[in-house]
Amino acid sequence: MAAIVACLVMTTTFSSCEEEIIIIEEPYMVLGNYGLMVMREDLGKSTWSGARDMCKQTRVGGFSDWRLPTKEELAILYNARNIIGGFETSNNTQYWSSTPHDFKGSFYMCLNFTNGYFGDYPDASNHQPLAVRCVRNVYP
Repeated sequence: MAAIVACLVMTTTFSSCEEEIIIIEEPYMVLGNYGLMVMREDLGKSTWSGARDMCKQTRVGGFSDWRLPTKEELAILYNARNIIGGFETSNNTQYWSSTPHDFKGSFYMCLNFTNGYFGDYPDASNHQPLAVRCVRNVYP
């Protein structure tokens, strides 16, 4: 298995790398400084509960502990979207997070990968489905 180390954030003097990622030729990528593994492709679109189940049921890379990213992890994926690849960044495509909205019952936080803005969306079958990208912890 080949691996490439890429620098996500250089120090202000450009003498070293503050945040690096490890690119592995697999259907996933490791974001080393965050202890996260992320799928290289979307699983599709779904309601929030459908997205949660899709992540739980997938076995990408032989791993069985995939999950929806938290709101904070989704922001990391957005910032590294060009390196990770495979994200739909047109047509105001929104991605689910596992983070519930603080004040709205069955609403969950999502991130628009066209403009980088967070929003919230209900887990309801009568609404447009959102994109699904799963992550897992590299370290237990």
